This record gives sequence, structure tokens and C-alpha cells, in this order.
Amino acid sequence: MELKDVIYKRQSVRKFKTDDLPNEDIRKMLDAARVAPSGKNMQNWHFVVIKNKGLIGKIAEAVANKNEEIARRMDPVDKEKADRFRKFAKHFTLFFADAPVLTVVMTQTYIPSGYREYELVGADRSLLDDLLGHRNPGMQSLGAAIENLYLRAVDMGYGCCWLTSANYAAAAIEELVRTQAGFAEEGYYMGALIALGVPEGELKSPGRKTLDEIYTLVE
Repeated sequence: MELKDVIYKRQSVRKFKTDDLPNEDIRKMLDAARVAPSGKNMQNWHFVVIKNKGLIGKIAEAVANKNEEIARRMDPVDKEKADRFRKFAKHFTLFFADAPVLTVVMTQTYIPSGYREYELVGADRSLLDDLLGHRNPGMQSLGAAIENLYLRAVDMGYGCCWLTSANYAAAAIEELVRTQAGFAEEGYYMGALIALGVPEGELKSPGRKTLDEIYTLVE
């Protein structure tokens, strides 16, 4: 497939066939992620690939439990918003329980250039927080790796959904990854989930902004 075709064919897939994915195919996708660019060549990623349905189910249960915990606290404040939060998890997050493969993307904290220098000279905390948060290259690097994996998957006939909606349950998911999947590397935390499999049914994508809406040319 031509690169431009892969880029325009990419969609978020939330319904998968039950077909198993060969481990060798998964390795090819991960190898594409491996060569993505990263700030300072830190390569701040580790992909915990889970095919075990029992563990995927436990991760989905952890997300559902945390969702309900938050929603119950919302109920007395705004029941309508609480119920919308419940529906969001049901329709846009928990579908990953039915995916043949779930990848937990682990990452590390990235200290941007200038942060330590600002810190050394006693810069205002707002400047430090801005560098560490709004402009942090760590998540940009992680996004590049995930997109590489995503495009390779599409090229091979698979589909993905890149999820960050479950991040509010990250602590529980991280605990499962460490205790149930045996990931023992220190200094890592969950950055995203990737549901992966063979797409089922007709794929639909939401509308996109026009090029003119996102483009400024300075000559």
C-alpha cells in the first residue's frame, strides 16, 4: 500500500473480529514503533502486549470500577453528567475488552531542555510547570511511536484504537501490568492503551477540519 493510502485509510477501530494476531505480525508493528523519533533519543516507551483474555478482562474491570467510583461521586453534584460519564466509558472505552490484543503503552518522565537550567536559577514555578506540562516532548515522542505502530498495522490489514480515555484508571492498570504481566521496569507509568485486531464491519470516521482551518503560510 502507498504511504498516502495508509495515512488516509487510518481510522479508530472499535469493533474487531475474533481472529488471532500472529506474534510475528505484532513484532513487525512494534518494530515500526521502535524506530520512531524521540526527544534526546530517549526512546521513552515500552509496549506490554497482552493477548491473555483473562488479563484484558481484569483491565476492563479496573476501568469500569474506577469509572463507577468517579460517577457515584458525581451523582449528588450533577446526575446527568455522571450518567454521561458512565455512557462514555461503555461506548468509547470498554470496547477494548473484546479486542484480540491490548497493548499497554508504558512511558517515562521526560525532563525538557531548559528545565534544569531554569530550576538552577530559581525560575518561577509556572515556567517550570509550563515546560514539564504543556511543551513536554515526552508525550510527543510517545505519540510518534504509537502512530508508527498504527500506520504499520493499517498497512498489514489490521486496525487499532489509540486510547487515553482510560488514563483515569492508570494506577489500577499499572498494578495489573506489574503483578499479572510481570513488567518490573522501574520509572515507567502508563501513557496509553492500544486495542488491536482485524476490523469488523463498516468503518466510519468523524469529520476533520479543513486544511485551511489548520494551516498558516508565512512567505
